[in-house]
Amino acid sequence: MEALVEVCEPSEVRIEFALNCKCRATVRLRSLTATTSVAFKIQTSSPNKFLVNPPSGLIPPSSFATFQVILKPQSHFPRSYPRSPADRFLIKTAEFSPNSSGPTHPESINSWFASRPYGFSTRDLKLKVTFVGPLLLRHAVTHGDLDAVRNLIKRQRSILADFSPTQAESLLSDATQLDNPDDMVHLLLEAGLRIIHNPKDPHEADTNTNIGPSCLIYFFKIEEVVVEVGEEVFEASRRGDATRVEALLRGGGSVKYRDRYGLTALHAAAFKGHKDVVGVLCELAGLDLDCEDEEGHVPLHMAVEGGDVGTVRVLVEKGVNVNAVNKRGATPLYMARIWGHDDICELLVSRGAVYSVTSTLD
Repeated sequence: MEALVEVCEPSEVRIEFALNCKCRATVRLRSLTATTSVAFKIQTSSPNKFLVNPPSGLIPPSSFATFQVILKPQSHFPRSYPRSPADRFLIKTAEFSPNSSGPTHPESINSWFASRPYGFSTRDLKLKVTFVGPLLLRHAVTHGDLDAVRNLIKRQRSILADFSPTQAESLLSDATQLDNPDDMVHLLLEAGLRIIHNPKDPHEADTNTNIGPSCLIYFFKIEEVVVEVGEEVFEASRRGDATRVEALLRGGGSVKYRDRYGLTALHAAAFKGHKDVVGVLCELAGLDLDCEDEEGHVPLHMAVEGGDVGTVRVLVEKGVNVNAVNKRGATPLYMARIWGHDDICELLVSRGAVYSVTSTLD
């Protein structure tokens, strides 16, 4: 049977976890029927752990409804995260006609479900539970759990950008204390952990933060102000506006513009996964496809980090160097493995990529 509702993004119960306090997540439902109201009822596999408000309700035709999931205060970290296999929710739905017998107010829908005759069927949706947030990220880093760190960042791509400089330095310091820190440190840095560090002697570590010169990085950020045509090409590439990029280039627009981090329009489009823009830039711009930013990233590095295999394929088919190395010694294949992009790894290996990295964190 066709579904009556769908769960709006994110299509899971995503809770930012904190110890010893209530944590909340809001789930939004959209009705898929234009003629009939839909009754819904929420059930959880962990009633002693979660509260749902409201536990049932009505969604008018072609409209929306929300409910809030409340995690009761927890004194311990989740046994597993981000995904919590032991916790899940079930959304039971059914068509609700104004002429149906029984209550018509949302708060009474639970009783309406209970009064349905034997054999009454519902159309159900299952919801997974995930726990996210900076507390769990730090916990995963200190325990050397690469998979958990990778999956937390995938669900909250802005999480590292929200760290203050002091918090970022502390997190990186925790990573460097691991027995085998290289993979964790590279993952955090490639994911955008911003470390602002300006010692007088670049060969000396900062005694206040314990961060050495090898951990210097600046978060990938694009200027929003468009002043010149070159900047407009850059901005249109970042937005994924292939039509605008082509028009600018055919009108004589330049691709020589770089932002303060040395990123070109091709870097920006590759990072965002705008493969159509990447194709236009490769065909019309006549630029160096292996151009480097300030950290030594070529556009292929950025495409790999963005995780879109189609964009990676466009660059590879244009003949870029699949074994380019950034200033921290990371190849595109190394980054793909760190990020868990198996499809990209397979593509790169098929084109002669090698997994090698020269550590600069000694």
